[in-house]
Amino acid sequence: MKKLFRTYALLAAAVVAVALLSVSCIKDSDLTAGEKASVTMTFTTRVSDNVTAENLLDNEQMRKLRVIVARSGTNDIIYNVSYDIQPDERWKTIRFSELTVNKDGENFDFYAIANEDAFLTDGKSLEGKNVDLGALKAHILNKDFNSPALSLIPQAAFTTIKVGPNEQKKAQMKLLFPLVKVVLNFDNQTGEPVGLTNVQIDGTADQGYLFKDVDKRPEYPPTAGMGTVKFGTEGALTVPAGEVDDVAPFVRYLYPWNHDDGWKLTATWGSSPHEAVFKVNNEVLKKLQHGQQLNVNVLLIANSLKVSLTVSDWTVDDQILDFSTEFNGLLNPASAGSVKLIADKGAVAVATDNDGTQREATFSFKMFSPVGVRWTAHLENTSEFELTGTTSGYGAKDAVDVTFGVKPKFEHVATDAKSVKLYITVEQPFGGAGSDGIQVINPEENGIYRFPGTETEIEIRQVSESEFDGLTESVSIKE
Repeated sequence: MKKLFRTYALLAAAVVAVALLSVSCIKDSDLTAGEKASVTMTFTTRVSDNVTAENLLDNEQMRKLRVIVARSGTNDIIYNVSYDIQPDERWKTIRFSELTVNKDGENFDFYAIANEDAFLTDGKSLEGKNVDLGALKAHILNKDFNSPALSLIPQAAFTTIKVGPNEQKKAQMKLLFPLVKVVLNFDNQTGEPVGLTNVQIDGTADQGYLFKDVDKRPEYPPTAGMGTVKFGTEGALTVPAGEVDDVAPFVRYLYPWNHDDGWKLTATWGSSPHEAVFKVNNEVLKKLQHGQQLNVNVLLIANSLKVSLTVSDWTVDDQILDFSTEFNGLLNPASAGSVKLIADKGAVAVATDNDGTQREATFSFKMFSPVGVRWTAHLENTSEFELTGTTSGYGAKDAVDVTFGVKPKFEHVATDAKSVKLYITVEQPFGGAGSDGIQVINPEENGIYRFPGTETEIEIRQVSESEFDGLTESVSIKE
């Protein structure tokens, strides 16, 4: 039987879009005046070293990403944002724009958590700006991620970055699985299915830290107990003579742990018990670490069970994608009058639709190159505004227009006008390493931008419904 998993690589491309760099921008609009700066952070999910499909197992996918940014000295939370991640997104880039810092610069703590629903229980939430960051950083997981098999797996990362006045900083955070993945790869040479019982690993920890290597603390929770992890159904496992259709019985997750006696796999075949101590280069494996994958290769032949072990990172992220063509895309109003301008033409206008009249700004977009690469539309502020319609797609020589819109989420407040920037990214930066994947969608024409904003961003502002209805100027469609 062939190995259960196959290598799949990941790029943590500069500022990204997840499969199209998913980039978002956020403003530090609640802070007092000071020098401005920004941090563009790329958050990379992890790709397994050994998978059956051409991606992570479903339960290992990053489905939701939360990012909390706080001032290191005070733990004051500046941003607490979350994003739903699409199935084929492999990383996400967020630009925290207009950070307010003092003249000497300041340290900011970045907390990144994927799939928080995997461990939050009893109505607990990470929403808002009152999260206990000390408790979050020290959080201990105690869930059995093998019950049920292939339960949703979280990922996490923490880092501190110093930002100076007017600095435009770029950085990456690689989210790490807080678990060890164990994969049983059977080579059944008996010619028929084999039934095994008592397939298990003893001496496993029952809890572990969400974040790895933060603060000065023991590497493992001191109260972690010793337990047993069983494969299949309570240790009963049927190994087919051919390909494995369902990998769930053969994959388990352990908490990192130190064990002077090491670990061993036990199994009973018929009435004969078998056991094998995990060794690497003839040395007993005594330490399990965050993000490791244990590939346990088991040979079944004539009532003989032989085990070999390879240990690898649960990830492969050192391969570079090859993109050789430049960006070529066209952004337009979806129809005549669908992108209105405010009175001074300084922004695109949007308004609520309480009376049923559509007042969002609707755009059309198509990308001719790079072919086969994903593009994604983004808003810097998803708490006040939202995208509608088709917000991502792939480049094609015969690309057709897709339509998406921008609309406000809440009522207009005259004394607190809201605005947002729209921009588009692709999976790999084009036009230089500093492009962050953000593309030129609004080029100057005779010294004038078609849309209000810059060459890469469209400025959008919320107005009242009555003001919107009275506007007559709009952006024209470019053929």
